Amino acid sequence: MTHYSLKILLVDDDEDDFIITRNLLSEAQGVHYNIDWIVSYEDALEIIGQKKYDVYLFDYRLGEHTGLELLHEVTKKDCASPIILLTGQGDHEIDIEAMKAGASDYLVKGEMSFSLIERSIRYAIERKKAEAQILQLAYYDNLTSLPNRKLFTDRLRQAILLAERYDRMVGLLFLDLDNFKNINDSLGHEAGDSLLQKVSECLRQCLRKTDTIARPEADDTIVARLGGDEFIVLLTEIKHSYDAAIVAQRILDALSTPFFLKSQEVYITFSIGIALYPTDGKDINTLLKNADVAMYHAKNEGKNNYQFYERPMNAAALKKLTFENHLRKSLENDEFILHYQPKMDISTGKILSTEALLRWQSATMGMISPADFIPLAEETGLIIPIGEWVMQKACLQNTILQKAGFDPLHISVNVSIKQLKQKNFTKTVTEAIEKSGINPQHLELEITESIFLEDIHAIITTLKELKETGLKLSMDDFGVGYSSFRYLKNIPLDVIKIDRSFVKDVTNQSKDAAIVTAIIAMAHTLNIKVIAEGVETEEQLAFLYSKKCDEMQGFLLSKPLPIDELTRFLKREREGNGQGVSLVRNIMKKNGVTP
Repeated sequence: MTHYSLKILLVDDDEDDFIITRNLLSEAQGVHYNIDWIVSYEDALEIIGQKKYDVYLFDYRLGEHTGLELLHEVTKKDCASPIILLTGQGDHEIDIEAMKAGASDYLVKGEMSFSLIERSIRYAIERKKAEAQILQLAYYDNLTSLPNRKLFTDRLRQAILLAERYDRMVGLLFLDLDNFKNINDSLGHEAGDSLLQKVSECLRQCLRKTDTIARPEADDTIVARLGGDEFIVLLTEIKHSYDAAIVAQRILDALSTPFFLKSQEVYITFSIGIALYPTDGKDINTLLKNADVAMYHAKNEGKNNYQFYERPMNAAALKKLTFENHLRKSLENDEFILHYQPKMDISTGKILSTEALLRWQSATMGMISPADFIPLAEETGLIIPIGEWVMQKACLQNTILQKAGFDPLHISVNVSIKQLKQKNFTKTVTEAIEKSGINPQHLELEITESIFLEDIHAIITTLKELKETGLKLSMDDFGVGYSSFRYLKNIPLDVIKIDRSFVKDVTNQSKDAAIVTAIIAMAHTLNIKVIAEGVETEEQLAFLYSKKCDEMQGFLLSKPLPIDELTRFLKREREGNGQGVSLVRNIMKKNGVTP
């Protein structure tokens, strides 16, 4: 009984050979071998290109041509079916050459039997399947089944060679999912993988060859996954740069509808960078680099858009790379220092605490503003080791001040969300406390409202662990971010710092005055201390005094100071002739209060 059938094509210029082969295969049980026969070398090339057969049998002698020549031509076309070469004399050199050229097996026609040819066909098919699996693993992404970087690079190399030969244009679209990390962090990596699969299928659909650009008959597009949330599209048949823009916009439009993950609607966007051959590069590495640069420019332009590569971008990218390289070496080269901005008790004028502020004194670039290097440190993950250094240094210098005879100061240290998400962060803090000998009650960690964009429940767990060590927690820049009173009541805060943007106009803008008044009242109701940032005038201080704000910091009191200048500042305050005491005395006099 026939269980399945196989289609076989014999290419042979001798009809007797066809009859012998057909008769041998007719002896099979459980499988039907449907064998066709052609004589012409040219016809064979055309038919094989149609990919209709499961196995090919090539005779070595084909008139003016040979089966080896046919084998070489067919394997150039990535033939998916196995090929067996039939030789007349069993020439060992020909057999070896056939195997090197891609044949699955070879048979000597005079020695052929049913068992021999049947075994050879079965072996050839099994070997071809194994090769296909190996190729799948080597050249395709396991998660999405899209071509991987290796296969894409090979296709790009071929496209460049053809474009150079025929004076064509090639387009590269470098795609990066915006804020993909938030999906992994909030819904888990399984959901993130599912999203990547859905996005891959969406890209396949919107980039299928009948929909790409102005030439629907051209098989001119390949989309690959480079890794992570990065994809890349190769356009090999474009005539104008705007053809690439059309494809990029089609991708953005296709992804504008939500995906469903764990019964939740998830909206995603892509940032897309476009580089063109030959204007933006004539080799693989240059084109990929410039498409990547353009993609980051798209992110800087607000995400969910595409940008063409422009030469000034490369200069900016090189500058950023140089900057990053210097930043990576800064810890090793001991280029970081801490400045401290004192905070004053508004009711007494005493200096009770100070904030540690990081400064980078680069050996090659001079003093670098935190506004320039902190975002890069966050982006690259360098904020983790840098933040650990700040924690240790601040605790140690605070202990040194106490040993110098000054009253214990509360020292506050800014903490990045990336640090808080580290599993060993609590251990990092406790080690800094133990090594420095500081009393945990004198250490304050400043967090920002950006925590509300993260897995807030995990963050709250970490904050509670930190509170158990005895230290204090404060919310920096309160009021300008993403505060949620629903979560605020569950965070064990000791201090809220009113953002300077409210303090700036508190004496001439009624809305700012109302906001500051409300924040102070709310915080005190929750038994939370309030510190006003950015205080620069005595009028602002007087307003804060009248509203019973607890502390202030700002240029009115002092700019951030290196440790030696802070020491002199504290000495003047201790002797009673410092800025803090003078400010409070003036305010009290204006309010008719006897100091």
